[in-house]
Amino acid sequence: MRTLKTIAIAGACALAGAGAGIAGSDAHSGAHFRNHHGHQLGRFARGPVHAELVVPTRGGDFKTVTVDRGLVQGVENGSLTIKEGTPTATYKTVTLTIPSDAKIRRNRDDAQLSDLQQGDYVTVVQAAGKTFVRAIALKD
Repeated sequence: MRTLKTIAIAGACALAGAGAGIAGSDAHSGAHFRNHHGHQLGRFARGPVHAELVVPTRGGDFKTVTVDRGLVQGVENGSLTIKEGTPTATYKTVTLTIPSDAKIRRNRDDAQLSDLQQGDYVTVVQAAGKTFVRAIALKD
């Protein structure tokens, strides 16, 4: 699990850097999203919605890390369907297979895939046969 954490952190850092570069020109546009509960996703939400990264491991090998972000459209039979894009444009809708041993968090709490709800904002990181899903409820 520690390797997955390291890979996820490396992927998040790479995405944050890319997101900052992409969103830098819009930094003062006031285009932040905030829901009525005060969750602010800020400029990072305007960053990459899909990425595939190849990162080195401690053992000298390489691992592919895939990151998908968007709004939950549905959860069914171990699959998560998300709409990748912005609040006004859709890049694509994808259905990801989420294994039963995936680490899932919703609003900072441990969760099950079935706890995710349509409209939640999710980030899914998959690497080396491991999956991490982080969800934020934008409406309740």
